[in-house]
Amino acid sequence: MDITSIPLFAMLRGRMSYFAERQRLGAENIANVSTPGYRPKDLAPFRFRVPGGATGSGRSYGSEVPTVMEVTHPAHQRPQDPASLAAAKGFRAERQPDFETTLDGNQVTLEDQMLRMADSRMNYDAAIAFYQKSMTMIRSASRGPR
Repeated sequence: MDITSIPLFAMLRGRMSYFAERQRLGAENIANVSTPGYRPKDLAPFRFRVPGGATGSGRSYGSEVPTVMEVTHPAHQRPQDPASLAAAKGFRAERQPDFETTLDGNQVTLEDQMLRMADSRMNYDAAIAFYQKSMTMIRSASRGPR
């Protein structure tokens, strides 16, 4: 079994790619802090899809099935926006309006960009840590009892 066919690892790989791209856009925004008329870019919120192919699902293996939270107990909270749980295929840069615009039309705010980059870095580190913990669990399960 290939590790990339496990939905958890596919999601983590996608999440790490998302935050790496968000870091790149943040660096691009900061590099253009003095470019007249430049507007900062950011990515839409991260969403993911898992590969389908469950037995009896009627879908062929490799098709994409949106993940949906399931409420298994009456005390669980229901998702407020089920449409937001549907996944997007790729990343698309979006222009983000800032509250400050300089006289030359530049809308990059260094403080805002640094906060976005710090947020991306923390989320990227969390995804790496989760990936490493998951790999450790798989390795220990594959070794068997001693």
